Amino acid sequence: MSAYPTHRSINALAHPPPEYGPAQKALLNHEAFADVEAEVTRFPGYVPTPLIALDGLASASGVEGLWCKHEGHRFEVGSFKPTGPVYAMLSVLKGEVRKATGAETVTTQDLMDRKHEAVTREITVSAATSGNHGRALAWGARMFGCRCVIYMNDGVSAGREEAIAAYGAEVVRVPGSYDRTVQRSYEDAERLGHFPISDEKSSEYPHISREIMQGYAMVADEIFRQFSGDPPPTHVLVPGGGGRLAAATCGHLWERYGSSHPRVVVVEPTNSACLYHSALDDGAATVSSDGRSVMDGLVVESASPQAWEILRAGAFAFLTVPDEAAVDAMRQAAAGVGGDPPLVIGETGIAAWAGLLAATRDEELKQQLGIDSGSRVVVIATEGATDPEVYGSLVGRTPDAVLAQEDSE
Repeated sequence: MSAYPTHRSINALAHPPPEYGPAQKALLNHEAFADVEAEVTRFPGYVPTPLIALDGLASASGVEGLWCKHEGHRFEVGSFKPTGPVYAMLSVLKGEVRKATGAETVTTQDLMDRKHEAVTREITVSAATSGNHGRALAWGARMFGCRCVIYMNDGVSAGREEAIAAYGAEVVRVPGSYDRTVQRSYEDAERLGHFPISDEKSSEYPHISREIMQGYAMVADEIFRQFSGDPPPTHVLVPGGGGRLAAATCGHLWERYGSSHPRVVVVEPTNSACLYHSALDDGAATVSSDGRSVMDGLVVESASPQAWEILRAGAFAFLTVPDEAAVDAMRQAAAGVGGDPPLVIGETGIAAWAGLLAATRDEELKQQLGIDSGSRVVVIATEGATDPEVYGSLVGRTPDAVLAQEDSE
């Protein structure tokens, strides 16, 4: 099989790995993560998402071990997103309740028990999304008893809108690009008094963006704990987008393992690769063109400045893959390789797997990433089939049909 057309940038700043320094700790650190862990693990239905061994694909790929961290099992939302936005929105809700009631202490359990419903039902959180961020925020808003308005551009599928609306959120469609949708959400927030749960800093709650990123570190921490007692992974492949999940993964594992942390490889769509272009542009966070991709949740124009502060020094490499690789990887995951269980992974969530697939077809790329017979590789799959209709059109089978295959084996 021929190699996919890819672009890659190997990060010279990460050779050898530097120490996890003050600039990174100011954004992500174990002390702050302790609060994330205390809160997120108390959300109803919390269990660590599975780390699934893929021995058949490992053998076919020529590596010692291969695992998929499957975020499609996260709560009922089906993606990693509740660990970040839902955690971050607590700052707003607790802060507004304290201002309105004079209470010194407001707990998450108080919010879930509707003790302050008279206040929270008047609060509106908002965000722009391609699907998963909005779905998680809507889920959290229903859990905590506040209003939620989600902005989506006109290219996002109807199925994703319906999934968000099912949690009681209002969905506003915006013509144009994702970044235009973000702009509209901020304009409306200013005009209508919404509280954006997003990358933009607000004067009242300036730490929201950092809290979202710190919340995402839950994924990496679970990986760290799931390898407890075993040799750690040598590589972790993670989707890019604006970079906050990638930075949370990189930063948390960097702090946990020190200079021997796994090589973090950030994977983006060829048509929307702001992190890759940032790596090329003398290490400055860069705006890239807003292209279209089947990996729609990764289509953003701008890298998160806070995320880039961690990635520019700690990520091992930045890799772009074409849509063809993403669709092939979805089908490979659904089929299973060499006795591996069939897995349902959505078109955005498959990016890291597509990066691995690209490396297995390109010996030069594989060598540049340092993937060899001794490698122990984790791919982070960030979602399940969050839009079953889109999934079926790409894979050729419904999610239920893929899972039925697993049950019959």
